Amino acid sequence: MANLEDYLDWRADIPFSQDPFNEVDGLLLCEITYTPFDGIVPGPTIKNKITIEEACEALFNKYSEEQLRARKATTVDAPFLLKKMIGSKRFGGTRLCGFVNEIDPENQSQFSVCTYYLNDSSIFVCFKGTDDSLVGWKEDFNMCFSKGTAGQLKARDYLNENFANTMLPLRIGGHSKGGNFAVYSSTFALPHIKDSILNIYSYDGPGFIKEIIDTAEYKSILDRINGFLPKESVFGMMMFNSFKSKVVVSDAKGVNQHNPLSWQIERNVIKDGYELDSYALLVDDIMKNWAKDFNYESRALFGDILYSALSQAGATKFSQVTSSKIKSVATITKEIQGLPPEQQKIMYDIIAKLLSTSGGSLRDSVISKVTDILNFRKNEKKLEFERK
Repeated sequence: MANLEDYLDWRADIPFSQDPFNEVDGLLLCEITYTPFDGIVPGPTIKNKITIEEACEALFNKYSEEQLRARKATTVDAPFLLKKMIGSKRFGGTRLCGFVNEIDPENQSQFSVCTYYLNDSSIFVCFKGTDDSLVGWKEDFNMCFSKGTAGQLKARDYLNENFANTMLPLRIGGHSKGGNFAVYSSTFALPHIKDSILNIYSYDGPGFIKEIIDTAEYKSILDRINGFLPKESVFGMMMFNSFKSKVVVSDAKGVNQHNPLSWQIERNVIKDGYELDSYALLVDDIMKNWAKDFNYESRALFGDILYSALSQAGATKFSQVTSSKIKSVATITKEIQGLPPEQQKIMYDIIAKLLSTSGGSLRDSVISKVTDILNFRKNEKKLEFERK
């Protein structure tokens, strides 16, 4: 099955004049934005630019292939996609600028963006998704109760400050949290900037609280939003969205379907999966029930205590939460027990609700998936035996 690497092999030498910008191009640019461009691509304004060839040369002079492949992230292949893009008719000469990559623990914000000047005389502004920082994941949680997280507001300001005078058409996109930032920044961009936006791309991006999707500003861009969800989406099912999303096919399972490189490509489109898996619908049901039962104050308290407990346990990265080095459960319990009685009740009520809502269904879902895998392997062995 084909993916973004194959797309570059097949179509990188087809110029935009022959095949206009498409959803796969957007996904590709979102993927390469995970490249460690720090100190390479100019920023934070769009005044100074470098070509994609210059960026690639500087990157591989700064890091060896071994160092780049040693990065512990699902986006580890991003720099090598960049290498395939240089010199091609479609992407060669693309200019990069406006790079920002900052973590702000005080304001609980993880914000990263890169702007691409493309060969079709358009601009693609790409917001990066959540990294492994605990701050980044805390900001994701803040979206459950905030009308504007620090990162969302930075995304809005980035558009307003950099493109107030541009005469070129804009496309705005992002993967994961970056997709949320793409929609949010477009929603609240200055009117004349909003008028310049051709399309908005949200690749498995989480949604918003209802106060945002009910605004006239949000409704004004709905016809330009292109949403994409893998069949077993988790992140894209969080909170609320009003735009329709295309369900896409991934060759991965479960949460690993979030990885754009697992998405299947057919010519110049992402392969249509038609409908969500029952697992994604389960996640959606859990999140909607949770949002219905707890007000913003309770959600904020839950997130703050969880974040504080994990930080005190020594975690700075989300991947450390499940590590044996971080005694997260014990620390969280201790943190809750130190709260006033009324706040303890809120915390235990939220945890109990999550367990009661998801417990049986989630267990049945997992058992079903394991059974399917075991049956598949059993049939494989049977066929192998029969061939012998």
